[in-house]
Amino acid sequence: MIRTALIALFISCSIGLKAQAQDTLVHSHSEVAAHNIKLATTLALIPGAGQIYNKKYWKAPLVWGGLGAVTYYYIDLTQDFKSYESVLQLIIDEPTLQTRSELETIAPELFTTLPAPFYQNTVNGVAQEAMGYMEALRTQREYTLFGLLGVYLLNILDANIDAHLYDFDVSDDLSLRPALNTNNFADRPTELAPGFTLVLAL
Repeated sequence: MIRTALIALFISCSIGLKAQAQDTLVHSHSEVAAHNIKLATTLALIPGAGQIYNKKYWKAPLVWGGLGAVTYYYIDLTQDFKSYESVLQLIIDEPTLQTRSELETIAPELFTTLPAPFYQNTVNGVAQEAMGYMEALRTQREYTLFGLLGVYLLNILDANIDAHLYDFDVSDDLSLRPALNTNNFADRPTELAPGFTLVLAL
C-alpha cells in the first residue's frame, strides 16, 4: 500500500514538473515572439522606425540627423552645380561677349553666388573653368549619394541587429570577471595565476 502511494506521488510530481516546464517554455516563446525581428527590419525601411520599435529611442535622432546632414550636403552641391551651369548658359546665350568682366556686368547675380571664383579673363577660359567645377561637383554628388545609401542601409542593419539582441540576457545573473585562480600544475600549490571566472546565478 505504501509502495503504491509512493509510486502515485512520484508520478503526480513528475507530471506537475513537466507541466510547469512546458508552461515556462510556452511563456518564454510568447515573450520572444512578442518582439518580431522581421517587423523591426521592415519598419527600418522608414528611417528611425526600427530603432523606436526596438526601444532604442536615442538612436532615432542619430539616424534622422545623419540622413538630414547628407541630404543637406547633396542639395548644397546641387545648387553650386546649377550656379556654374547658369554661367555656361549665359555664355551660350550671349556669344558676342568676350571677357569675364562683360559677363559679370550683364549678370552680376550669377557671379556673387558662386562658391569659387573664376580666374580666367576670357569667355572661353571661364567656360573651361565652369565645366571643371561642374565635373568636380558631379563627382562629389555621386559620393554623397553613396553616403546617403550607406546611412540608410546602416539604419536597417542596426535595427535588425538590435532586434536579434533584444532578448539577450545582459543581467547580473550571468557575468564574466577577472580573478586570481590557484594553479594546480605549479610546483607550489599555493601559487596564484590570473584568469577569468564565469558566474551563472540561478
